[in-house]
Amino acid sequence: MHEASIALDLIRVAEAVSLENGGGRVLALTVRVGQWSAVVPEALRAAFPACAEGSLLEGARLSIQSVPGVGMCAVHGRVELSLQRGLRCPACGARTPELVQGDELELDELELAEPELEDA
Repeated sequence: MHEASIALDLIRVAEAVSLENGGGRVLALTVRVGQWSAVVPEALRAAFPACAEGSLLEGARLSIQSVPGVGMCAVHGRVELSLQRGLRCPACGARTPELVQGDELELDELELAEPELEDA
């Protein structure tokens, strides 16, 4: 399950952003996952809590936004692709060699807690 290593990478990036902004806990993160990215959202959701233990993201809410696959058909322009049909235009069946959307794996948003103020 490579989703655990993806969760760890997301945690590393989110922690770095948090530290750049004062080091507060990360309360929530939103990840965009393309339909063609080979990432299984359910597996990422399942792996995330265990991977986040002991980090600034422990207890953080993980939201996953699914991004549909979009290809470029020479006849029909931008078309939404399905995994079942592959890289073929749903209207005419022509090959759509250019995938213009749907292979994303992006950390889109972070919600950071205010950093703890140290007593002077």
